[in-house]
Amino acid sequence: MKLVTKGRASHLITLAAGLVLGFTAVGTAAAVSASPAAKTVTHHYSLAASAFAPDHIADPTKDYFNDWDPTTLSDPGVRCFNTGLSLPPNAVLKSVTAYYTKGSGSMSFEINRQNLTNHTSKILVEIRPSTTTGTPVYSHTSKSVPKSLDQVNMTNFAYSAGVCPEGNTTFSGLTITYTTSG
Repeated sequence: MKLVTKGRASHLITLAAGLVLGFTAVGTAAAVSASPAAKTVTHHYSLAASAFAPDHIADPTKDYFNDWDPTTLSDPGVRCFNTGLSLPPNAVLKSVTAYYTKGSGSMSFEINRQNLTNHTSKILVEIRPSTTTGTPVYSHTSKSVPKSLDQVNMTNFAYSAGVCPEGNTTFSGLTITYTTSG
């Protein structure tokens, strides 16, 4: 049996400390490199027709209807409705779905982005469904947001939705699909 001298013991302690530091540094580097990448999460932002306010009154002798259960907007004349959108900053817009009852009257729907510093706007999605000559039919239409316009930027931009249902065509609501990373 060999006895360990003081000099030899201090050498072994230094060697052991070096090994611990080395394993700790390698373990930390491995843990950092093994951390998961940012995960993309899909979300949905929906609004009922009751969130929309009248845009203008083209014919004040004709009224519009904003029914509650289920919510719908309809207008026997020509009247449009608008609402602001509260989208999360840095989200990536994927698609917009408009829900409506397709009747004999037309409907135009859009999501737009307003540049507040330049007083300009850009349509992100526009939906104009065909009309029907028979019984009105509940339907929906989805459209993708162009890649060049899909990044939500709340620094200089505001987002809104507008719809113009006519006759017996009614609007029920919208769903925006978007992703976030985190």
